[in-house]
Amino acid sequence: MRNLVILAVSAGLVLPTAASAQRGPENRQQARAEIRADAGGDLYQKTWDNRVAARESYQQQQQREARQDRRGDRRETRQDRREDRREARQDRREDRRETRQDQRDYRQDRREARRDYRQDRRDYRQARRQNYRDWRAYRQAERHAFRRGAYVAPRGYYYRPVRVGNLLRANVFWGQRYWIDPYDYYLPTPRYGYQRWIRYGNDVLLIDTRNGRVMVVYDNFFW
Repeated sequence: MRNLVILAVSAGLVLPTAASAQRGPENRQQARAEIRADAGGDLYQKTWDNRVAARESYQQQQQREARQDRRGDRRETRQDRREDRREARQDRREDRRETRQDQRDYRQDRREARRDYRQDRRDYRQARRQNYRDWRAYRQAERHAFRRGAYVAPRGYYYRPVRVGNLLRANVFWGQRYWIDPYDYYLPTPRYGYQRWIRYGNDVLLIDTRNGRVMVVYDNFFW
């Protein structure tokens, strides 16, 4: 009896298993189809996600490159502006240097011109001195050189003939307007720095400027 019960239970267990065995291939195919469907859906989603991610990465890369380009353009613009300012400052400095050099050259040219003029005058006077012995010979040959305008005495004074040893009391008589260059008229060169030839009326006097004493008188020197 006990053996029969065991056999019956075993048969009950074996029969469902056999049924399951008969339906197994179909279930497996369906399961595999479901798995493939699930896998296909996941693959499509992954592919789509990868495409979206690649597109976003490309856009981000493009944006980064655009920002880098803009930064590079701004840096180049700033650099160009700095270069322009440096070149402008350099040009201004060069212009100032050239202006100063031109001014120095102009002053140098003027100095040289004045020296040349003075040298020409000295040469001219020297050449004339070789032709004339003194002021009398020169006046005899070049009478026009001794024609001067009317004498104007200092304000408040008037001309009065003087002789050697007299004193001219006012130093206005030997002011610069009355100076005579001895080289222009072949007059003797004063021996001392305080002696000077002056015009007094139409006369020429050599005076001591320290006290106004008359040392030489040439009457009617000018016409």
